[in-house]
Amino acid sequence: MRRSQVYTLIDRCAGWVLPPRCVLCRRPGQPPAYDLCADCEAEIPVVPDPCRRCGLPRDAEAGASDHGCAQCRALDLPYSRCVAPWAYEFPVTQLVQALKYQGALANARVFGTCMVAQALREQADPWQRAALVVPMPLHPSRLVERGFNQSHEIARVVSRLLDLRLAGPGLRRIRSTAPQVGLSRRERAGNLSGAFAADSSVVAGQQVLLIDDVVTTGSTVATAAQALLVAGASGVVVWALARATQC
Repeated sequence: MRRSQVYTLIDRCAGWVLPPRCVLCRRPGQPPAYDLCADCEAEIPVVPDPCRRCGLPRDAEAGASDHGCAQCRALDLPYSRCVAPWAYEFPVTQLVQALKYQGALANARVFGTCMVAQALREQADPWQRAALVVPMPLHPSRLVERGFNQSHEIARVVSRLLDLRLAGPGLRRIRSTAPQVGLSRRERAGNLSGAFAADSSVVAGQQVLLIDDVVTTGSTVATAAQALLVAGASGVVVWALARATQC
């Protein structure tokens, strides 16, 4: 029996003992263990017609295609795909902040389950070749302050559902950086310079699924993906819960 099948059985049993409850309205969730009801899920904003490469809304007049839109082709992104099913708007903003700052770990299970469901709807997606699930790391000082890494909690759900190896040590944040809020794209890139280091003994030759909670301008995931490629990863696919459509 595959590890994912074992966890599915565990989820079903746990869902019978402790039925899922919607993290938004507190009504019953979706069995066996999805803490979000169908009505609330239907109301959550999604990115309209997202570019398969960067996850932003595509502009048909700008020459968008499955190989990327005009904007992300101009940026020469180091990752091949960005899957982000929800737009970073209300109520997603509140769910993310509750996970990060209030320890609402049930939200991590919702996020990971949603991301996997989105990818499974997209046949022939690069995740099928992925060997490693790598969470976006926090700097050790931030990890001590917060007590957990929200991206690692989401990655645990993803790796379990897809039966892929979780390789947390594959990527480290070696330099503490100033907050990215309010910085331009160029300032964000400079702020993140040298912030990440990947372990070649873990990622070399592997297709990596890089997990983050939110992608805003894409500077953080791009810098992290580049570090993975420098360490020998054969490719990087980015998964996030949400994509900021205005950045």
